[in-house]
Amino acid sequence: MKPLRICFLWHQHQPYYRKEEKFILPWVRFHAIKDYLDLPSILFEFPEIKQTFNIVPSLLLQIYEYIHLGITDRVQELSYKSPTSLSMDEKQEIWKQFFVCNYQNMIAKYPRYLELYNKANSNVEFSEQDWLDLQVWYNLAWLGQLSRQRPQFKRYFTKEKCFSQKEKELLLDEELKLMNEIVPVLKQLNDLNQVELSVSPFYHPILPLLCDASIAKVSLPELNLAEPIFKFPQDAEIQIYKGKQYFGEVFGFEPKGIWPSEGSLSTLVLDLMLKHDFTWTATDPKLLFRTTGLQEELLQYFPYVYAKDDKRLVLFFRDTLLSDSIGFTYHHWKPEDAVFDFVSILKSIRNRIMDKFGEDALDIACVPIILDGENCWEYYKDNGLPFLTLLYRTISDEPLVQTFTFSEIVSSIANDHAYRITEIYPGSWINASFYTWIGQPQKQRAWYWLAKTRNLIEEHKNDSQKYSKAMEFMLVAEGSDWFWWYGDDNIAPNKEDFDELFRWYLINIYKVLEVEPPDEILEPLSTHPNLDLLTVATKRITGTNIRKLSPDVGWGRYYAKSAIGTMLSNKIFLSEIFFGNTKTLFLVGLRLSRELQENDKITILITEPKELKVGITKGEFNFYADIPIDLQNLYFAYDEDFVIGINLASLFHSKDNFIGSKIEFLVKTENELGEITYPIDGALTYFVL
Repeated sequence: MKPLRICFLWHQHQPYYRKEEKFILPWVRFHAIKDYLDLPSILFEFPEIKQTFNIVPSLLLQIYEYIHLGITDRVQELSYKSPTSLSMDEKQEIWKQFFVCNYQNMIAKYPRYLELYNKANSNVEFSEQDWLDLQVWYNLAWLGQLSRQRPQFKRYFTKEKCFSQKEKELLLDEELKLMNEIVPVLKQLNDLNQVELSVSPFYHPILPLLCDASIAKVSLPELNLAEPIFKFPQDAEIQIYKGKQYFGEVFGFEPKGIWPSEGSLSTLVLDLMLKHDFTWTATDPKLLFRTTGLQEELLQYFPYVYAKDDKRLVLFFRDTLLSDSIGFTYHHWKPEDAVFDFVSILKSIRNRIMDKFGEDALDIACVPIILDGENCWEYYKDNGLPFLTLLYRTISDEPLVQTFTFSEIVSSIANDHAYRITEIYPGSWINASFYTWIGQPQKQRAWYWLAKTRNLIEEHKNDSQKYSKAMEFMLVAEGSDWFWWYGDDNIAPNKEDFDELFRWYLINIYKVLEVEPPDEILEPLSTHPNLDLLTVATKRITGTNIRKLSPDVGWGRYYAKSAIGTMLSNKIFLSEIFFGNTKTLFLVGLRLSRELQENDKITILITEPKELKVGITKGEFNFYADIPIDLQNLYFAYDEDFVIGINLASLFHSKDNFIGSKIEFLVKTENELGEITYPIDGALTYFVL
């Protein structure tokens, strides 16, 4: 029996956070000690499992600067400080920043950290020991599951509280030593032929938009871009060249594969990859189907060859369902259920390929599983270690599935390989378009200033010293993350920092060129206030306002679209969740971004004080409860929005006055593309007004 070949790719990426001699955000350091070391280290226990790790050079550079140049981040700086020397502003900053992590898996499970969290939210004054313990716990909570088994870290979890200043300093120092192990571990696994290492363009730009931003109109024809249009293909080539060069300096060999930032490709980008001797790249299957016009789902599992001038580049197309299930779904499941589902889907793919193309097609086919290697794990219990170890053990013992690196697949592709393309539809791995980076006015405004500043640099090309220094700032400003955070499709606690850093790099270009920076980039480019992810209900909903879903009349609101982000935008049809109560009803309102389709399903799940479910599909409304509730106690309305009401007396049998009573609930959407839970972890908590 021939096995189904599968390829894992974990994409490790952080934007360049450095501003002068500080990193303004701590995410390189925190993900380094939590994910970048642990994720490859797990593989030592499973020698049969092969994987590919894609490392963005701007991430590697920052790890180097932490370790060898002594550059620190703001959280690190605040952590080292003695509580006695903290100013009031610094204490406020700590309160704001030192709980920015997953509540359920990184705060609530540790009694002392939870105690500090509750104190902060209750505005209870902190003692010096409280400040010290909080400094320790915020850094400790990010420690990877494998690393925390080392004796020098175990002591902190055993002791739990009453840490000393010296213990805190030793913890922070030891965590830097963990960062220094990342590159050697990756090198070792590469030497063992268990891991392949690939690269991305240096500062993670959207390459097709660098070549010509107007290419976004192919998938977004209504886009109205202001002049000047960014069009510097030479910058795309520099980003590719510098990324490959720096990778070689760090690891001692050249990478064969390149993951284009956000899976973004165009035909010109493929040509640049060929020019720099890459042998494989990857993206989302939507680009394949829009290129070929074919809709046979199984074709995504056959690598395609793009050849030119006696060179060839092999393109892989990720399995979106399997990749997104790891990234966004399985953390809700028991590990054994998630692994069973994952392997069952793989076996189904194998059977369908054999039924359609014959068993010999398994010698050509490959299922790529490609996703971020850092962002999903904090939503899993124990940072995903139970899930990953069971997954790897199961695949190791499963004869019908076998893991490969991408280059191993490439080496098996014959010269007369039948699956070929001569061009590629331009787009990213999000809906085969560039909407996430240029599709909204704020994003377009950022591209306008990027183009305007880049044109200014060209005017100073004769001054090589100024030109070179200005271009280094420009390459950083071309990174994808700055544009990701403009607009309303993604929300984060530190969103404003990305705007600040983007403009800081542009402003420095003007300073280098000795030109006065325009007033427009001295102020935030976001012209609209950011929507809060969660708006608290302010007053009871009156009968006349039950169908008027707006915080203006008292409703609480969870901005579902931005909470999930654009990575799942093809699955999202729920835009906002509203909640509140009348005197007698607990209300949940649902605002959709489109009409319900046949395969769409919505479930409202109340978990406290009683468990009950409300199911909504096209043309049907169902109610499931573990407690007897007469349908007369329900309220259901639908015009453009859904409103569900459940009698409070049915939820709280023994109460006459429900004010202050707690209700916990969540909403789940499902269709053929997968499921999403809102919020992505935990539940929404509501106290009756």
